[in-house]
Amino acid sequence: MRFLRCASAMALAVISLVAPAAPLTIEQAIQPSGAKSVSLSPDGKHVAIVFFNGYVHELQLYDTATEESKVLSSSQHVTEGFWRFIKAPREVTWAGNDLLAVDYGVEAESINLNGKKVADLGEEVIGRAERDKPDSPWLLVYTDLEDGEIAKVNARTGERKTISYPKGKVISWAFDRGGELRAVSLVNSAFWRDVSTVSNWYRPSGDAEWQKLTQFGIGDDYWVPMFVPDEPHTLAISSRIGRDTYAVFSYDTERRQIGEMMAGHPTQDILSVSGLDQSAFERVSTRGMRTEHVWLDPVWAGVQDSVNQVLPDRINILSGDPRGKVLVYSYSDVEPGAWHLLDMAKGQIRRLASRVKSAAGADMRPMEIMQYAADDGTKVPAFLTRPASGALGTPLVVLIHGGPRVRDYWQWNPEVQILAGHGYAVFQPQFRGSSGFGKRFEEAGFGQWGLAMQDDITAGVRELIRQGIADPKRICIVGASYGGYAALWGLVKTPELYQCGVSFAGVVDIGYMLNDRSDAAGDKVTRELRLTRVGDARTNPEKFDQVSPLKQASRIMAPVLLMHGEDGRRVPIAHGEKMKKALEAAGKHVEWLAFENEGHGLRYIVNEKKYFQTMLAFLDKHLGKKEVDATSK
Repeated sequence: MRFLRCASAMALAVISLVAPAAPLTIEQAIQPSGAKSVSLSPDGKHVAIVFFNGYVHELQLYDTATEESKVLSSSQHVTEGFWRFIKAPREVTWAGNDLLAVDYGVEAESINLNGKKVADLGEEVIGRAERDKPDSPWLLVYTDLEDGEIAKVNARTGERKTISYPKGKVISWAFDRGGELRAVSLVNSAFWRDVSTVSNWYRPSGDAEWQKLTQFGIGDDYWVPMFVPDEPHTLAISSRIGRDTYAVFSYDTERRQIGEMMAGHPTQDILSVSGLDQSAFERVSTRGMRTEHVWLDPVWAGVQDSVNQVLPDRINILSGDPRGKVLVYSYSDVEPGAWHLLDMAKGQIRRLASRVKSAAGADMRPMEIMQYAADDGTKVPAFLTRPASGALGTPLVVLIHGGPRVRDYWQWNPEVQILAGHGYAVFQPQFRGSSGFGKRFEEAGFGQWGLAMQDDITAGVRELIRQGIADPKRICIVGASYGGYAALWGLVKTPELYQCGVSFAGVVDIGYMLNDRSDAAGDKVTRELRLTRVGDARTNPEKFDQVSPLKQASRIMAPVLLMHGEDGRRVPIAHGEKMKKALEAAGKHVEWLAFENEGHGLRYIVNEKKYFQTMLAFLDKHLGKKEVDATSK
């Protein structure tokens, strides 16, 4: 055990980590064994850890004084009436120092420190009701998750208090310090038309009548409540109305006006704020290309600085008591995630558990953050991960995220690491339309499928070629869902750039997507939003035909690998089957792989392995076999 001196003059003992060795293999990346949930008791005497070995979930209780663990609960087959299911511990919420609320996937119950059941709670625990009272047994729970029914439940006695709110689907709610639901945002849709609204409601006390404060169209910028402070007639809300990024504002419920900004950043969204119920914030979290946690409390800030020196180049999330025991969740681009226990009195930090146990010791490649200019001058952020074999002239995989109104993050990504370990540079452009980079950037992608959104991807690839990073003769474009569409359209629009393309569960025709049998096409809210964000195929079908990989399949010159889950509901397998048929009819090179019992993603290890092995074999065949082949195992 070695000791490190930190800026706060606190000595921290750290367990040495194994030096990285061989590249990450497929087997290591997809093995699910590891910790899934870790939480520290309010008094810091115990840590509850849920482990999963690929077959069984197991809840263990770790004693922070003796450093010994015992099993409280594990997966078991349960029969209740005509129902038979697996009851497995998934998440834990402390309801006092000697009481745990455990989510079992289908139901929740409280248990004591010996694993003995105390009370039935409901279907799923939302969190502690009285957040400033660590010994309070009152919890907020879903009593009917599908219908959105919630209640306050006493984890010691099972006493239940039903919480009601106006009719609608909840997208956000806010409680006061006593656990009373005081504000809620609801979505309601017209019965005969695709017209949906978001309404914000408030009540002055837990037993008062609900008052509607505002109503917005589903496509408008609307605010949502975050917390109800002690100050009367006041809410803390999240909004970007009148600005480019989400910030925290006060809201006057009597005047029904947004007040002063409480926390904001000009280029990054405010993700969360802790200490909203106090006179000053404790912590503000933002998410630019890397998540940042800024402590405004000086004691916590000192602890954060010390931990960041011991665990550098990581995002370290702290919870607990800054003068006692602190739980640290640490992750990065090369660290899948690990939990550490910091003992402030002893100045010692100990690793408790890893999220992906099998990845320990593998050589991980760092994600670089970059920015480049699109053809119209728009600045496009991106991530670049280079293989160990070299920084210049490497074969390149252009990996496009789905959504498209989502984004990639600076964190450990098994697909990126497998590709980089196999000798490929991996480029992840955050093209316009991606979320998290401001309202203007997001809305610049509206109506731009196959157009400016695709041009942003193209500009990034050409920039990597210009810098000599990518070998222009060995580039493949890969994506899933929307990313699959972009991969196929890239082969059509810029055939000179790519030597191959891979689409998993990709959209192949926008007009067909808007009217297929998917869950999205059957949802009123999604249909209405798509009219704004994608376009209306009823008024301008020719526009979509011009950017349809399906209808333009004859223009594709490079080999294509199509993969699809047979049970996909977001993008039905009919998309892939139509594209396969069109490519074959045009005499193109196409390979096809359908996964049984899989949907819009892959959940079975055997299929994950087949996916990566098939994709790597396809890349090697069309971009040239690499020297590094450990990842193919």
